[in-house]
Amino acid sequence: MTSRPDTYDVPKAKTDALRALFDARGHTPRRLPQNKYVAFEVRTDGRSIFTLYTSGKLVVSQREGDAEGLVLADEVRTLLGVRPATRATAPRAAKTSAPGPGDVAPRTLLAGCDETGTGELLGTTFLGGALLRPAVVEAAHVLAGHVETKSSRALSGWETLGEQLSALRTDGLVVEALCVRNPLFDAYSKNDLLDLAYVRLVGDLLASAGLREAALDDVELVIDDYGAKSLLRRAAESWRARGARVALETKADVNHLSARVASVYARSARAREMSGLLAEVEDGPIGTGNAGNPVTLRWVRRRARGGAPWPAFVKASFRTVRDLDGLDPVTKRPVPAPEALFDAASAADFVAARLDVTRARLRAGDALLPSVQLDARGRPRDLPGECPALDLLALLFGGLVLDDDLPLPLLDRMLVREDGLASGQRVLVGPEPDRDDPRLLALLRAHRAGIVELVPTTERDLAERARAHSSLRVTTGECDGFFLRVVG
Repeated sequence: MTSRPDTYDVPKAKTDALRALFDARGHTPRRLPQNKYVAFEVRTDGRSIFTLYTSGKLVVSQREGDAEGLVLADEVRTLLGVRPATRATAPRAAKTSAPGPGDVAPRTLLAGCDETGTGELLGTTFLGGALLRPAVVEAAHVLAGHVETKSSRALSGWETLGEQLSALRTDGLVVEALCVRNPLFDAYSKNDLLDLAYVRLVGDLLASAGLREAALDDVELVIDDYGAKSLLRRAAESWRARGARVALETKADVNHLSARVASVYARSARAREMSGLLAEVEDGPIGTGNAGNPVTLRWVRRRARGGAPWPAFVKASFRTVRDLDGLDPVTKRPVPAPEALFDAASAADFVAARLDVTRARLRAGDALLPSVQLDARGRPRDLPGECPALDLLALLFGGLVLDDDLPLPLLDRMLVREDGLASGQRVLVGPEPDRDDPRLLALLRAHRAGIVELVPTTERDLAERARAHSSLRVTTGECDGFFLRVVG
């Protein structure tokens, strides 16, 4: 367990003495080429972390039980002649320095993406994305830089970290989460789905940062490489053509702060979902959701003996479940290419992470649909042909923009975890919402339970919000652009 980070102001005159202190105890300060705001970092064998930023701020993340970290922290305080200067306060903006001869010019916007939950039997897969402007790099490091994303932590701990990161949105941090629901996970190739989801997630990051249509010369983007396939690699080339520096890297969250923040945010979204499930599942306990957890295994075996269909929060394609059902391993199908889901222009825009919903059309047989009629649980009506995009809507568009006059009973049906239209979706809300609106309260409850991801935006006008974030307008009437009309 890591204690809450302490921060200190290090005078420039004492920087060399600080380096010498670490060297004298056998810890060589190292540069982090991927983070230009870090002057150097030291990590002990006991996993305490000492990070000096170019602004002169030293962040000490001390690991409980690490004797060497304790000694180092005490010697640092002695050298500086201070006790901790701040706790849990946002550091000032880091200074940027000009690149030296032969250096690659630093990017000012650091973006990263990572996922969690692909190997968990219960609960869904979440992708996290983060985009850090210079002013929030140090504050983001204080919150997430010390976090071991692969270690266990109480659900409430992950949720708190997510809330703290969300609070930095007002200072310029962009954080997004995207859910890949289990019915998709069970039906389609995992890496195909992740390709599609990461393209969508990058679109969400760029939209929230106001960069959907902009050049990306200032952006450095790193994505955890899970075995990316052709779609993500094709998309990465399109982002490079717009000026971004893009890397697919294994264990990206170990070496890149932006990917670590993204990983923490994904874990926080999954923790909210698991907390909601723990409160709702009546025949529990369900354990951690990991297939190796004894409590989870006992619950799955009890559920199998009952013979009821598996709920959507179970990955029914896992061998554990298939064996209990007496079924052979599942054969998953490939995800259709964007050109099989959209009209040609929209397919190209999707890959480039700038889908324009005002002109988007979905393919249904030989037809191109300007809208789709659905019931409140998302079942389509009156389609002219097969429309594979309908299964994948949450991974094709940036979320849902709900009309203000949707009847509350209709909204409640849309927020049913198992099969509601909004379940597993991002729902975009405008600035300064009416806190007494029962519709907003229903959405807040669903967010708290991990049923939806509530996303704040700056656009007041519904049509503009949908356009700016490549999102689907949900209405009971008619509107411009591609939209979903809920009927019945």
